[in-house]
Amino acid sequence: MRKLAKPLPLDTPIAIELSPSISIQVTLIDANHCIGAVMFLIEGDGKAILYTGDIRAETWWVNSLVQNPILLPYTLGTRRLECMYLDTTFATKSAPYKEFPSKAEGIRELLSKVDDYPENTIFYFHSWTFGYENVWLALSAFLKSRIHLDDYRARIYGSLSTLDKKQLRESGLNVSTDNKSLRESGLEIREAFALCGVKNGNHIQPGCLTSREGVRLHSCERGMGCRVIDHDTNAKVVHIIPIVTRADGVDIAEIGAGSGKGDMDQKEELETGDVAAVGRLMEMCAKIIEDEALLSRVLALLQQTLADGNGKLDLDMQLQKTSGESQDGISLQKLVSVLSTNASKSSVLCELVAAFKPKDVFPCTVNEATWTPDLSIKTLFGEHCSGNTFRHDVEMTEQYEARMQQQQRKQRDREETQQDTQATNEHLLKRRKLTNSRLAYEAAIGTHLTWADYGGLTSTRRREEREEEEL
Repeated sequence: MRKLAKPLPLDTPIAIELSPSISIQVTLIDANHCIGAVMFLIEGDGKAILYTGDIRAETWWVNSLVQNPILLPYTLGTRRLECMYLDTTFATKSAPYKEFPSKAEGIRELLSKVDDYPENTIFYFHSWTFGYENVWLALSAFLKSRIHLDDYRARIYGSLSTLDKKQLRESGLNVSTDNKSLRESGLEIREAFALCGVKNGNHIQPGCLTSREGVRLHSCERGMGCRVIDHDTNAKVVHIIPIVTRADGVDIAEIGAGSGKGDMDQKEELETGDVAAVGRLMEMCAKIIEDEALLSRVLALLQQTLADGNGKLDLDMQLQKTSGESQDGISLQKLVSVLSTNASKSSVLCELVAAFKPKDVFPCTVNEATWTPDLSIKTLFGEHCSGNTFRHDVEMTEQYEARMQQQQRKQRDREETQQDTQATNEHLLKRRKLTNSRLAYEAAIGTHLTWADYGGLTSTRRREEREEEEL
């Protein structure tokens, strides 16, 4: 991957040759999301598009884009984007996702809450994905404490630094490797200095992250052996849980938004090899595992591995951990929910679109099964665009109409089935009320009934008097 992927600097137009006669110009713009998140301005053949990817749209950030010299021709000038591919994870005009607090508001609330605790309080910040680096920096500076990470997360963030392995360890991060390719590229990641440390003269100035456990702030993965968090038997640690927003006093969790849950958790896999190897493993498990219930689960897991066909077996670290990510085991007196999210509220997304006035907007995320005209680009952003034909709306309207027609057909089928069932029940009820003489009459004249319908009518004579059982 290192031979294929090349690092690019921010706010610097880069020419990329697609073929001897075709080239494009690509500029990376900071997306105000997690570290490394960027937007792509792609220009070529007199046209341009902006692909936002995941962004955290805030008014101050939109204003900075307007003044960006690379983007200025499309914001204050006469040029218009052909299309803006927009992060629409929470693009809606309905509650509770219409309005979100700003990052600054969320951090202010957090600092206010932690300030109410005694000075020796230990805090655990639940960071299940990237993007909470600003919160770490604010907490570390406010409480004058570094933040403990497990070895895996320390390696992830250590790779953002241009410091070598020895220097990273000197700064307090216990890493086994460093990012030599980044160091040789000549590029630097702005946030890495405050997080991982920086060389200041002849010594290393530590950042806010550390591998040392004896600190007040922790954001390590639970269950990975931290002597402070994993052995909190008396529930003295205060847990900080990020949320998206609040609606009617209810916290709206952020877990999973944008598929980010578990980004920083370790995931162990076993290379299973070919089908024959998995078969031998199943045979061995059948001989060794005596617990039938456990054996059944193991064999089912191996069978699923064969069905997936990727040759990898997910060992599911949660089975090995002494504590999970669930809040169930956390004392309510030791839990703080804090407004901290990388999501973008709908109103500021409108500000972003209005700043560029693109000809078209295409959503980066959409749920085709639940899409309605109320979620169309025209409804959400149409008034802020310079064009009035939205390609995504055309595609989704066709699917929506087909889905509605299918639902109508299913509804008609259900109603017809109910009517048929009701008619049949009424007919059977009517038949039960008929006397034998009436049944015989209707069968004789062929009205509604035939002899076959009843298999013949039973005689009322005694058996010994009958010559045959049925007429």
